Amino acid sequence: MPFNELIVYIAFVVGFAITPGPNMMLYLTYTFEYGRKAGWATAAGIVSSFVIHLSAIVFGLTAILTARPGLLDLLRYCGIAYLLYLAFSNLKQAEWKSSAEKDNKEGLNDFFVKGLITNILNPGSLVLYFSLIPQFIHPEKGHLITQNLLLGVLQMSFSFFTNCTIIYFAGFATSTFFKNERYQQRVRYVMSILIVVFALQLLFFRMK
Repeated sequence: MPFNELIVYIAFVVGFAITPGPNMMLYLTYTFEYGRKAGWATAAGIVSSFVIHLSAIVFGLTAILTARPGLLDLLRYCGIAYLLYLAFSNLKQAEWKSSAEKDNKEGLNDFFVKGLITNILNPGSLVLYFSLIPQFIHPEKGHLITQNLLLGVLQMSFSFFTNCTIIYFAGFATSTFFKNERYQQRVRYVMSILIVVFALQLLFFRMK
């Protein structure tokens, strides 16, 4: 890939990563409530799910989803249900706990799994691969699978780096979050509402 084309591709990847969406709301919610480690574990789960999306591109599963809209709708509805579950479970806790209490409640694996499942059930991520990566593939150069894999690895690397950077800066608000129960409540409500909003956006999602 020419250097100027590589820069354009990276710019697209970073641009998508900093665009608010269900993934961002999820890792920011856990960063505010549980600290940076929880946010980074969630981001790791999100980026790991891109392996499944990339495999779908390489093995032609996206073409099947495109030809069978019903399968994409099923994926979309599962994603909506899971986001609503996360939003309401976030509000279900009556007590606002301290940092130490929260750290003992959930392990990092739990946040990793939540990030993984959320992005697997996000058809927007699959369509991102389907619409973005082919624009930078050069069939005349051959090795199409290799090109797909390289572009996918670049996307995962820069997305993960961008997400981790956002989480790092968001982590500065965590100490304030733990010191003020009213602030905890407001942030949790706002984040849960935003997750619901993105879930409703998925309701009107259509493969173009």
